[in-house]
Amino acid sequence: MTNENIADQISGIEITPADIEAVLDLVRTMRILQNYINDQTAHGIAELGATVLKLTNAIMCTDLVEIMERGVQDPELDKALLNPPKIGIGGMMKQMQNEDFQKGLGIMIELLKAIGRATED
Repeated sequence: MTNENIADQISGIEITPADIEAVLDLVRTMRILQNYINDQTAHGIAELGATVLKLTNAIMCTDLVEIMERGVQDPELDKALLNPPKIGIGGMMKQMQNEDFQKGLGIMIELLKAIGRATED
């Protein structure tokens, strides 16, 4: 592409003061990031990213993701989110008779136990 072609393409573009301010904001932001990012920060970001990827990989190797996905798509959850029920000790005891509640509670307890066992290593 020649300079004449570029000039033809941009000749119809109007640059407003708001456009100039937006570009200046981008430059200012880049300067802040440039001053903030150093070797230590980059290393910390890399370690955090590696940890997140390891955790994601571990979760993806289980059925937990599929179960959680189906759970959050449940229409009953949508209703509860719009109008959350108020449940006390009596309500908890009543829910203990519900098979779905029992399964969910069982999964949560096993997850908590696994986290506890992991702290011993």
